Amino acid sequence: MRFINLFVVLTLGLGGCVSSRQFKEMEMQKLALQKMSDSLLALSANQSGELGNLRVSHAQLTEEVAVLRADTLETGGQFRRLQHAFQEASKQNQMLEDNYRKLLKGRESEATEMMNQLRDARSQLLQREDSVLSLEKALMAKIARLNELEEILARRDREMQALRSTVAKALKSYEGAGLSVQLRNGKVYVSLSEKLLFASGSTAVAENGKKALTQLGQALNADTTLQILVEGHTDDVPMKPAQNLQDNWDLSVLRATSIVRILVKEGGVNRSRITASGKGEFSPLAPNDTPENKARNRRTEIILSPKLDMLYDLVK
Repeated sequence: MRFINLFVVLTLGLGGCVSSRQFKEMEMQKLALQKMSDSLLALSANQSGELGNLRVSHAQLTEEVAVLRADTLETGGQFRRLQHAFQEASKQNQMLEDNYRKLLKGRESEATEMMNQLRDARSQLLQREDSVLSLEKALMAKIARLNELEEILARRDREMQALRSTVAKALKSYEGAGLSVQLRNGKVYVSLSEKLLFASGSTAVAENGKKALTQLGQALNADTTLQILVEGHTDDVPMKPAQNLQDNWDLSVLRATSIVRILVKEGGVNRSRITASGKGEFSPLAPNDTPENKARNRRTEIILSPKLDMLYDLVK
């Protein structure tokens, strides 16, 4: 604007010296300058607005830069912490890898040892299996022997039951006269009282007793495998010393031998199957406290046993 005013002053000051043509040209230049001035003023106003906007943007950018700087510092701190943590983790990882390699090496040694132990255990197991098989065979053999023994014993029991019946039948007429037949512990017991066989203190068998013993001997010959034991028994009344008799032992033994002789001579029993023994007063059936009990204790027992040689051979 100052430039235009200066141009006008110069034009007016020199008006007297300028021609009309020149004046018109100057007017036109003035208008052009005026337009240029207006354009410049508009441009200046526009640039002033843009400058304001730039200042606002600069302020915003400055604020954002401050925020970014703060974020950058925080991020840098986090980065450094993460970097430190990473380094520590790397060290820990390296240590774990070292330990893992050591562990693998130790495990390989341990695995080798375990394999050796496993082979030893398998070898021992095979040996034990062989032992078990041997024991099983031995057990089966023993079971077979046991079954055989049980069968023999069962057969013997049946035979002894039959023998008891045979003896009881053969001596049936003497039942109630001081004779009884029982089966105990797999043996047949023929018990004959003193009154059936002997007079008091005597070792000679009465006639009625001889008949009973003869019938018994004949019945026993049906089974030649039987073992025969004749036991004499007395009560506890002391014997009066007499010829060949010092005490109840002597009496019980001599009575047993008297019966044995009758079984052999009259009954036909093989003498190799028969044994005589005397127990005196020392195996009573009842306390010697009454006459009845004493009478029970004065007896002779003929014990019939099966021959068990076969059983002994099996047991061996």
